[in-house]
Amino acid sequence: MSSNKRSKALSSLTLSLLTAGESNKVDFKKIPDGVSADDLVAFANSEGGQILIGVVEETLSGAQVGTVRGCDVSDGTILQITNKAISCIPPVSIDIFIENLSSQPILRVEIPPSSTKPHCTQKGVYCKRDGSRNRPLHPNELLRIFLDTEARAFSERFEAAADRITSELGALEDSLDGTIRSMADQLGWAESQLDDTESNIRAILGIVNRVDSRSGKVAERIRALFRQDKRDDPVRDHEYQKLTGQIMEVITERDDLVKTIADGGTIQAKATASLSEELTEDDFKKALNRAVEIIHDREQQKMYAVACKSPSKCTERELDDFCAMVAEGGEVAEGLRSRVENAFRLGFITYTGSIVGTAALKKPLTSYRAKVFGQVKSSAKPSEYPYELGWIFLQPKHRHKGQMTKLLADLLPLAKGKNLFATTRTNNELMQEMLIQLKFLAEGEPYASNLKSDHTLQLFLRSVDAPKEAGH
Repeated sequence: MSSNKRSKALSSLTLSLLTAGESNKVDFKKIPDGVSADDLVAFANSEGGQILIGVVEETLSGAQVGTVRGCDVSDGTILQITNKAISCIPPVSIDIFIENLSSQPILRVEIPPSSTKPHCTQKGVYCKRDGSRNRPLHPNELLRIFLDTEARAFSERFEAAADRITSELGALEDSLDGTIRSMADQLGWAESQLDDTESNIRAILGIVNRVDSRSGKVAERIRALFRQDKRDDPVRDHEYQKLTGQIMEVITERDDLVKTIADGGTIQAKATASLSEELTEDDFKKALNRAVEIIHDREQQKMYAVACKSPSKCTERELDDFCAMVAEGGEVAEGLRSRVENAFRLGFITYTGSIVGTAALKKPLTSYRAKVFGQVKSSAKPSEYPYELGWIFLQPKHRHKGQMTKLLADLLPLAKGKNLFATTRTNNELMQEMLIQLKFLAEGEPYASNLKSDHTLQLFLRSVDAPKEAGH
C-alpha cells in the first residue's frame, strides 16, 4: 500500500463521516469480518460510499455518530477485503486507506459509483444502498440499470461511428476538390469532362445525402428513447446548460430586464428557429425559467451585507435594532440592552440596509461561566473558554441563502484562537445542527433554564485544536 494511503491521524473526511453517522453513503463496521460482498455490491450499484472499519455507532446527545474503537489493519486483513471485492460479478473497484496509526488504527474502504453496474455477489444477489442499510434490487430497478448501461454503450458506439463518417466524408471532399483542380489545371474544362465530373459529384452527393439521412434517423430514435424513459442524456444536458448560459448573457445585457427580475417579475420569450434539435420548446421554457431564477438569486445576494463590530462602534439605532432582532428570536428582553452593550463583538446581517439577522461573541463573567459548566457537570475548565457564541437569529424568509454562514465566517476568527462555548435549547434541533457543523461538541448533561422554567439547555464546546472543515 502506497504511503499516501497510510496516515497517523484521522483524515478530515473520516472525521466528518464519523460526525454525520451512517447514511446511504457511509457504513460503520466494528471488525473487518463485518464487511461483506453485499456491502461492496450495494455501494457500487448506488452512488458509491465509504465503509469505516474499527468504528461502532453510538448515540451522542440524541444523534447517531461513529466512535473509533480500532481494528486489525494488517496486510492479511486488507487482502481479505480485496478478495471479497474481486469475487463480486463483475469485480468491484475499491481503495483502502489506513488511518489513525498513532492511536487506534482503522480502515477506510472507498467504493466509487461503478460504470460497469449492475454488480452481484457470487450467490447472485443484486442489492443497492437504501438509507443506512442494503436492500435487494427490484426487477424493474435491475432492468433500468441494464438499459442505462446498454444505452450508454450504444451512444458511445454511435458517436464514434458518426465521427468516423464525418471524417471520411471530409477526406473525400478534400480529395475530390483536389482532383477537380488538378484536372482543370492539366486538361482544361472540356464540356465532356465537365459533364463527367458533374455526374460523379451528383453520385457522391447522393451517397452523402443517404448517409446523412440515415444518421439523422438514428439520432432521432436515440433522442426519442432517452426522452421516453426520462434517462440522463449528456448531449441534451450539455445543450440545455449552454442555452441557459446564452439566455443569461442576453438578459444581463439589458438593465431593464435585470431590474424586472430583481423585483420579482418574470419575462416571456419564444424559442427561435436556431434552437438545437436536442431540445424542445418545453426545454427552452425551462432554461428561460432557470436563467431568471439564477439572476434573481444573484441580484438578491447583492442586497445583503454582513458586518462585525464592537458595541462601542455601533450607533444607538443599531443597538436598538440588534436587541429587537434578538428578542424576536426568543431571547428574554429584560436586561438585554445592557448585555448587548457589554458583548465582545456584534454581528449584523442586513438586507437593503435593514437588520434581518444577528450573532455575537460574548465575553461573560467568570461566575456565569462557572455556573453553566457546573450545572452540566462538565469536566472542562470554564477559564479555558473565555468567549460565548450566542444571539444567533435570522428571520425565516432570509434563511437558506448562505448569509448566516458568511456572518459566522467573519465573526468566529475574531475570537483570535480562543476556545468558545455556546448554549441552546435541547428542542432547537436546527441550532444544534449548526453548532455541530461549526465543530462544537455537546458537553455534559442538559440543565434547566433560569429564564424560562419549561426550557432545558445544552452546553456545546469548541476547542481551538478541533479539526477544521475542508476548505476553511
